[in-house]
Amino acid sequence: MFPKLYAALLLGLCALLAGCEKPMPPPATRVAMIVKAKGDAYFEACAQGGRKAAKELGVQFFCEAPVDGSVEEQIEAVDGLVTRRMDAIVIAPHEAMALAPALKRARESGVHVITFDTDADEKRSGREWFINPANDKAVGRELVKSMISSAGAKARTAIITSTRTGTQQQQWLQAIREQIAKACPTMQIVEIRRCEDASTAFAATQEMLQKNPDITGIFALTPELLVSAAQVVKAGNRKRFVTGVGLPGSARAFVKAGIVPSFVMWNPADLGYFTVQAAVQAAKGQLRDDSTELAITSTEVVNGVPRTKTIQRAIKNREILLGEPMIVTAAEVDQFDF
Repeated sequence: MFPKLYAALLLGLCALLAGCEKPMPPPATRVAMIVKAKGDAYFEACAQGGRKAAKELGVQFFCEAPVDGSVEEQIEAVDGLVTRRMDAIVIAPHEAMALAPALKRARESGVHVITFDTDADEKRSGREWFINPANDKAVGRELVKSMISSAGAKARTAIITSTRTGTQQQQWLQAIREQIAKACPTMQIVEIRRCEDASTAFAATQEMLQKNPDITGIFALTPELLVSAAQVVKAGNRKRFVTGVGLPGSARAFVKAGIVPSFVMWNPADLGYFTVQAAVQAAKGQLRDDSTELAITSTEVVNGVPRTKTIQRAIKNREILLGEPMIVTAAEVDQFDF
């Protein structure tokens, strides 16, 4: 009798314990962002936006920033994050081709890969989507419009771009050429220089202006190059203008001085936020190969009242456009803190 009683009690206890067990929650989605360089204000703002999205969505967020800003460090970061079992990696590639094998390995390991700010080679890397911060033609249109309003329709101009092999600046360069041919054929591009960094750009700008003293306008296609060109113009004794892709923090003094009447940009925090939102949707199967639209819904509290808004963006050829470029002049430059 006692053995049977003990057996019955034991079975009852097991059933009780089984009923008390709670199912384990699914592991949190893990998203990592790889930027181009540590300490860069632009990418710090991107990471800030990414963290905000991750917090809202309840996912884990990691950020990798190369110390020396090299493509080799980005490759190491990709491989390391794959080992750490990320669900998704979002990256602003230094070079489209050099990073392709590492991104391909990540995809083959089951990690979702999304590029932002600049793109990788789509076919060789296998990346799924590219978050384009601004329409290339719109960037070209606004830069030429700025140059016409400051240096005039007959300005002789120069263009400074970086030596990086990414396609974005090449597309902006082509858009500038096309816009000049369409809207202002009397404007001339005298010289184009490709510069490795800010110090190289400073020296190149000095050399160009000594060689072509009649240059009155400079297009600079990165924030660092814009500052270098503006510094040279400020130190000179002739009236010249600079426009390009910039950031408020580094360009502010030159904008207020009239050397950079305006520049184009987009909000990097919005770019980071949008990119991480897309990555989480991809990791959860909500953003798929056949998706034609990305919809992001967020809630913010305004004066104590929750307000929900939904942003919708079309997906075309695996590219998602953040929006139109922002035009920043002296009237707007103090509105930004990056």
